[in-house]
Amino acid sequence: MPKNLTNSKAEAGRARKAEQESLKKQKEAATKEAEIEKEWSKGANQKGASRAEMAAAKADEIARKKAEKAALLAAEEESLGGAKVKKAPALSKGKGKKKKNNDLTLLEDALVGEAEKKRKAKKKAEQLKKEKEEAAAKAKAEKDAAQTMDPLLQNTAAMLGDNHLGRDANKATMELDKSGID
Repeated sequence: MPKNLTNSKAEAGRARKAEQESLKKQKEAATKEAEIEKEWSKGANQKGASRAEMAAAKADEIARKKAEKAALLAAEEESLGGAKVKKAPALSKGKGKKKKNNDLTLLEDALVGEAEKKRKAKKKAEQLKKEKEEAAAKAKAEKDAAQTMDPLLQNTAAMLGDNHLGRDANKATMELDKSGID
């Protein structure tokens, strides 16, 4: 039988060296990964993301506590043997019920908003049409009144700007120039 010619101390040294080498490679990989992560995080909204994450965690915690409370109330109610326990009203920060923001509610809100806009636009168009008709009727009435007037009086009225006739027209011209001295 041949003797074992391996040195146990040398084997232990090689094992330590291999272990140190693997640790060194792990550290290098970790630093490389950190550099890549740092490069990718440039321009990212870190604060906003962390706030959103915290808000989500807080909402999850609140939901978990509500579920626990409901389970405890149900267990207590069951242990009481059918006696009904009144549920305390939920305290909400908002004035009304909050809508769930899913695709259907968003679509419904958009459609209702579009219908509301169309209704307002139609109402505004009708109002503008009515105003135009009133203005046209007024212009027609003025034109008819002007046609029934004598041409000399029409000229005088156009010069004065008002529809003063006869003595009223003379008074209007006198009021413009009250001093009488030119």
